[in-house]
Amino acid sequence: MKVLITGACGFAGRHLIDYLLGSSSSPDKKVEKDKCLPRKMPLISAEDITAADITDYSFNNGCSAASAGKMERVNFIKADISIKKVVREIIKKIKPDRIYHLAGQPSVGYSWKDPVKTFEVNVIAGIQLLEAARSYSPDCRILIACTAEEYAPVKNDGDTAITENFHIGPSNPYAISKAAIDFFAATYQKAYGMPVFISRSFNHIGPGQSENFVTADFAKQIAEIEAGHKKPEVFTGNLEAYRDFLDVRDAVRAYCFITEYGKPGEPYNVCSGIKTRISDMLDMMISLSKVGKIKITVDKKKLRPVDVKSIYGDNTRIKNHTGWKPEYNIKHTLKDTLDWWRERSRSK
Repeated sequence: MKVLITGACGFAGRHLIDYLLGSSSSPDKKVEKDKCLPRKMPLISAEDITAADITDYSFNNGCSAASAGKMERVNFIKADISIKKVVREIIKKIKPDRIYHLAGQPSVGYSWKDPVKTFEVNVIAGIQLLEAARSYSPDCRILIACTAEEYAPVKNDGDTAITENFHIGPSNPYAISKAAIDFFAATYQKAYGMPVFISRSFNHIGPGQSENFVTADFAKQIAEIEAGHKKPEVFTGNLEAYRDFLDVRDAVRAYCFITEYGKPGEPYNVCSGIKTRISDMLDMMISLSKVGKIKITVDKKKLRPVDVKSIYGDNTRIKNHTGWKPEYNIKHTLKDTLDWWRERSRSK
């Protein structure tokens, strides 16, 4: 089975390769790796994976050491898939059986600074990939990674878990772009009968994530404090927001389960189903630190122009349709994230 992963150098992309190669770690040491894979999915060799990204590949960004040797055999292509000719040539040559389209501009904050670029990367590139697949690999099962940011704000202060039937009402440029490609994916499935699958992911966290995201930002600051690189003070944005945090290793496993067992054209929430206040998450991270007391300071520069108070999801559909369920609890994930940043702070 031939697999194409776009955005392979990104946070989720690296972990997806790790998982497909059977090297991803599990919080339960008694669970055999093969039993975590979808039943229909055969074990995939590194040579059958094509990893496409616009940036250079790195083998040391949050993935397991066990996969490093295998990853060197992955077919890596440095390519800008927003260029029509490029993506068509890749798919024509590979004729993949599975495409995991993870490429995109993932930052809400950056989307306010450059909404045009966000739209080009998140929408145009996705449409061109769908067109190329329709032309050269029409039976390929395609996962389009979208976001829970697409949903309209919950009016009852976030006391209701968001299901896939909730109203779409994006409130920032990033979410608007993702809603657009979500609709395109569903339309291509209906119009052409293509096996296209849609994930609506909530907050993915874990080792290897950029400090542009809240959990990694806190982990990096705490690790630098422990290493003596900065004074014991963590700068934050809005701490009163509630979010649904899911380990990235659970998220990429969900992508595989959706692609194998999901219903084409139907969206699936990829989430923990648990809402966590950001201030509580920060408290958990501080409790894992090796520093006695850390001052918390809100930095106005980290506040968003528009911020949704509460977002957490209902994962009933993906559980019922695919058999997937989360394996990692948030404390385990936060510890792994903090440890990852500790290693980098020590090497400074």
